[in-house]
Amino acid sequence: MFVSTVFAALLLLATQASAQGPAVSLTTHDLPPYSFPVDGQAPSGIAVQVVQCAAKALSITVDIGFFPWKRAQVMVQNNSADGFFAASQSDQRDAYAVLSATIAPQEWRWYLLKSSPLDPGSDTFKSKARTSSFNGANMREWLIENGYSANDTPSQYNNLLAVLLTGRVDAVLANGLVMDQLLAQTGNADVVKSYLAQNKPLGIYFSKTFLATQPLDYLARWNQAIKVCTSPKPKKPPVQTR
Repeated sequence: MFVSTVFAALLLLATQASAQGPAVSLTTHDLPPYSFPVDGQAPSGIAVQVVQCAAKALSITVDIGFFPWKRAQVMVQNNSADGFFAASQSDQRDAYAVLSATIAPQEWRWYLLKSSPLDPGSDTFKSKARTSSFNGANMREWLIENGYSANDTPSQYNNLLAVLLTGRVDAVLANGLVMDQLLAQTGNADVVKSYLAQNKPLGIYFSKTFLATQPLDYLARWNQAIKVCTSPKPKKPPVQTR
């Protein structure tokens, strides 16, 4: 029943979107497991899969390009691309783009060395800790806007981990899923501790200029397709044996 319902919803979306126009240009960055190029070309990742699923449901061709994260956003701001993902909400981004429904979860987490006596929940953390995030990240802007330091801001997560491990900063604010995977891959999970800062789900930011050229319900259709593509799949019933 669930499968047939999903199929019917996708079919309806495809029918409604038959006249949506030319390909949509979206920018992203190399950020496993959300988005990454396979063999240097084909995009993959948990966020990419949702984008591609929704686009297919809408019969829209999507061109996905990989760029440094800050540049990926500037391209949309300058109307060189139609949108960027996977991104969390910020007032700065809201000025020139509109955020879609959630395509992937995200936790902002503080990462510190286990030997550090600092606690992000303490009243003195903001004034004492040397903190950082990576360049172009919403987290970096949040640090600055909220009175934290923003030292040594690299453009890649592996370099962000390096500035923490070498003691150049006391704490980094990072995407939990990305950093936990990187810590496991580099064998550093046992030397780092983390604290939840806040939940910041991720979506697609579509340029306001681009949306102005589309039908009024364009973003609503994307949101509907995204919700179908992110709906939890039912578990298969156990096989009955006799």
